[in-house]
Amino acid sequence: MSIIHINDIALQVIRSARRKSIAIKIQDGKVSLHLPKLMPLWLAKQFVMRKQQWIDDKLQQYQQRPPARQFIQGELQPFLGEYYPLEILYEVNRQRIHIKLEQQKLIIQAPVNVSSLQIRQALTRWYKRQAEVLLTARVQLLAEQTGLSPKQVKIKSYKSRWGSCNIRGEIQLNWQLVQATQAINDYVIIHELCHLQQHNHSKAFWELVERFDPNYREHRRWLKNQGHQLVI
Repeated sequence: MSIIHINDIALQVIRSARRKSIAIKIQDGKVSLHLPKLMPLWLAKQFVMRKQQWIDDKLQQYQQRPPARQFIQGELQPFLGEYYPLEILYEVNRQRIHIKLEQQKLIIQAPVNVSSLQIRQALTRWYKRQAEVLLTARVQLLAEQTGLSPKQVKIKSYKSRWGSCNIRGEIQLNWQLVQATQAINDYVIIHELCHLQQHNHSKAFWELVERFDPNYREHRRWLKNQGHQLVI
């Protein structure tokens, strides 16, 4: 791997013998250029220059992101598309963190020496429990409505995807979706259910998605541009 600079943009160059085409990836404000092993660098630089505006736009979007959550008193946390302030109650005799959604607040009963990391971990566990119940139930409902039934539903932890569907007819969903609106959740579930019939992203696949979610383009765009808000 090496670093090249084009018009004040630093790009990490990553070559792979398996890659057949050029790709630009942006993650955490860093730009990487993925190339076939034998592709001339001058050709890749021309590709980057043609994509200059796209890169600038993506980097600007990253800079405009809200700061990472701190998991402190009063901070807003999303759940099913609504935002609830954290109310942390410190209790001298408490040994474990307990979380409940009550009176439009996420109330956290915690030991007096609790850290923000421990609150983050406890809130993650709480989200996962909610996702197991709510997302699984939603899959069952949408499966009945669409006539597309998976053999199994699993709630998983993913870093860079919201769901998946394998050839065995099993659907996996990212637990962090439970923070988003019902419409966003439904889009992801419908997307994966449609893969039970179309194991690709062909025109026929997207037509099937649109049949069950006419606003799928809007939901897909939201996840692409705003999905980072759901990442803990």
